[in-house]
Amino acid sequence: MPPSSDPPVEGPGLIEPEQPAPTIDLNSLDTGRILRDTGSLQIPDTGNSVDPRAQEDVSTPDSGVVPEDTEKQTPARTGVNILSVISLVLALALSPFAMVFGYVAVGQIRRSHQRGETVAWISVGFGWLWTIGYVVLGAVLAMTWLQL
Repeated sequence: MPPSSDPPVEGPGLIEPEQPAPTIDLNSLDTGRILRDTGSLQIPDTGNSVDPRAQEDVSTPDSGVVPEDTEKQTPARTGVNILSVISLVLALALSPFAMVFGYVAVGQIRRSHQRGETVAWISVGFGWLWTIGYVVLGAVLAMTWLQL
């Protein structure tokens, strides 16, 4: 179907959005609080900024209610990571795959705050030991085979 030959209806046109005047005063921005709250950067609390949520929790001295601790604490480690246990079993079975499973376990442990990071690192060490040992053993066997 061909487009209609009628001219388009003239409307009120485009309306420009209202733009607030740019402010030059950047002192009102609390970048430290923004970065701490969003978790995009780990910076220590300098005590200069006041957290509005902390102000809500603070009560008057004569009410007898003690304000809660407003500092962030690291979460408690929960449970043992299963990959760290699997990597330890592979390390004891003389498998170089203990190295791979150990590295993956360390990553999971750090993200989820679980226990077993030491076991995972021990498994990584044994995995590297077995890998290097197998490469050296293979080289020795290859050299022996070629000399016969």
